Amino acid sequence: MKRKLTFLLALAMLAALVLSGCGGKSVFGVSSNEDNTISISAENAGKGNAGVGYLVVGENETILVEAAFEKNGKVSLRLFAGVLGAEDFPDTPTLETAVSGEDTLELELEPGEYTVSVVVEKTVTGTAVLRTQGPEP
Repeated sequence: MKRKLTFLLALAMLAALVLSGCGGKSVFGVSSNEDNTISISAENAGKGNAGVGYLVVGENETILVEAAFEKNGKVSLRLFAGVLGAEDFPDTPTLETAVSGEDTLELELEPGEYTVSVVVEKTVTGTAVLRTQGPEP
C-alpha cells in the first residue's frame, strides 16, 4: 500500500510539473528587418516578456499587423513617434493596442519613424508581422 501511495504521489508531482510548464522552453523575440518589417516570434513566452522594433511609415501608408498566435496568447503594442534613445523621445505612446489569436489589424499613423514596444500580456506561442502598406491602386 505504501509503495502504491508513493507511486501515485510521484505521478501527481510529475503531472503538476508538466501542467505548470516547468522545464518547458520559453522563447520571445522581436526583430526589425531590412525590409522595414517587424517580426515577433514566441514559444511559451510568459507575461512580461518584452522587445522593441522600429518601423518607418511613409506618406499615405498604414501599418498592418498580422498575428498567428495559438489559443489565448496576447501581446500589447505601444507605438512611439521617434527613435528610442533620442533626446526628444516621448513618454507616452502615440498609439496603444493589443493583438491576440489570428488578428489582423490596420493602424493609421502620421508619416515618420516609430519605435514599437511589444509586451506579452498572456502566455503566447506563435508569430506576428508588422509591415507598412501603401494605398491600394
